[in-house]
Amino acid sequence: MKLVAAALPALLATFVACGPEAPPPKKPEAPAVASGSDVERYFPLEQGKLYHYVTREGADEGMLVAKVHRTDAKHGELRLSNSTKRFVYASDGVTYDTGIYVLRAPVAVGTSWPGEHGGTTRIAAVDVSVTVPAGTYASCVQTVEEGGRVPGARYQQTYCPGVGMVLLEATAPGAEARAELKRYGLPVKIE
Repeated sequence: MKLVAAALPALLATFVACGPEAPPPKKPEAPAVASGSDVERYFPLEQGKLYHYVTREGADEGMLVAKVHRTDAKHGELRLSNSTKRFVYASDGVTYDTGIYVLRAPVAVGTSWPGEHGGTTRIAAVDVSVTVPAGTYASCVQTVEEGGRVPGARYQQTYCPGVGMVLLEATAPGAEARAELKRYGLPVKIE
């Protein structure tokens, strides 16, 4: 069980002062794309958004950055530094392109499905409040996967409306990993 922590180069900003101050350019709006799935509010993939997570695995700290690419109303991707995760929105939930559910309807305590790690995932709580470096969120859904390929493993994820996954906690005998949302939004272009 290894939580991917990718090291990325630091963002360098150069400030240049030339003549009178010009009005700031308008940020391009990403086109709104929606699948129509009720679950999408907890797992929105909005074109161009970046998700920055701080990670901890044992004593090691790092970061994970994912960029959203929305291919159409029913398909999207999270592009990581070393891989791409593809997702499909269906009427009853959101799945990986392999068909394994990330989150399934109805969004109610007890809803369950075969999990990503070979165990059973279930919705353990709804209307959860959580605080992570990116802020405090309410009305969130918490899923738990137990069992599976790693004996004694437990994967707990918290999804918040309009944001997506804000917290991942993974434990197994003798191991712990955690990813917390630090920031998310459209990238800023500095010229």
